[in-house]
Amino acid sequence: MSNTSNELLSTVWRVVKLPLYYMLYQGIFSVLAMIALLVYVVASGAVSVEIIASGNPEDIVSAIMAAIPENGMAWATSAGLFMAASAMLWHLIYWGYFSFGKQPFRQVGGKVMLLSIMLVFAAMFMFNVLAQELGLSDELSEVIKQVSNNVLGCITIAVLAPILEEVLFRGAIQGYLMRKYNPTVGIVVAALVFGLIHMNPIQIFYAFCLGLVFGWMYYRTCSLMPVVIGHVLNNSLAVITMIMGAEEEEALMSLTEKIAIIGGSLLAAVALMYLINRLQPAVPVPWRGVEDTETQE
Repeated sequence: MSNTSNELLSTVWRVVKLPLYYMLYQGIFSVLAMIALLVYVVASGAVSVEIIASGNPEDIVSAIMAAIPENGMAWATSAGLFMAASAMLWHLIYWGYFSFGKQPFRQVGGKVMLLSIMLVFAAMFMFNVLAQELGLSDELSEVIKQVSNNVLGCITIAVLAPILEEVLFRGAIQGYLMRKYNPTVGIVVAALVFGLIHMNPIQIFYAFCLGLVFGWMYYRTCSLMPVVIGHVLNNSLAVITMIMGAEEEEALMSLTEKIAIIGGSLLAAVALMYLINRLQPAVPVPWRGVEDTETQE
């Protein structure tokens, strides 16, 4: 097999295995969190000794499930997601896929930072209305609502998940692909994987589109700071919307209002990208600075 084929296979494997690691961590810690919840329920005495002593698996399982507190499942889910995100962030840094050196979080000028945040908001409005208009199903809305109703879930969704996902998809995957091939390949592939890992039709579309914007911002500024802040703002707004039920109001907008939002947001996004290009000093190879070699796992 030629060196070119070997390099391509190595690249594909890197792009595929990192999201798989993240899903594996989610599975492991979700199971551990659920086991901890069940142990807590039994240890608290919520299940009678007689039922446990009966030795009937069906009765025991039914009694345990009935004794789980109303918000117990939501807390267990939140704990699993929090631990999985923390473990994956450690994994990326420990095995050398990403380094929190000066380059990935280089200082970005105040004007460029402000324009980048405005660009994220313009993209959010545009892609959100588009996703709603396409009629894509939302299979995880109830789970996200439940997780958003406790502090740990809010912290995980609004802060920890955005940091991890930008380090993973923009830093470890896009950065690597830009160094190996070119910015376009890095931006598009990272955005596509970013969308697919959400495994929810409406989120796949929305995350892919927003991922393209995040990818361009990372390429243009050579910094994860704008994309992390933008991602945190996006997720925080989503959590607030879930809690307040504002997503129902969005569905009531007329077609004219939706077209106006999409058109206005698109014009604003183009203008903001133009201004960022004008203000951001050009960097010949902005994605340099993070080593491609990682410790053997």
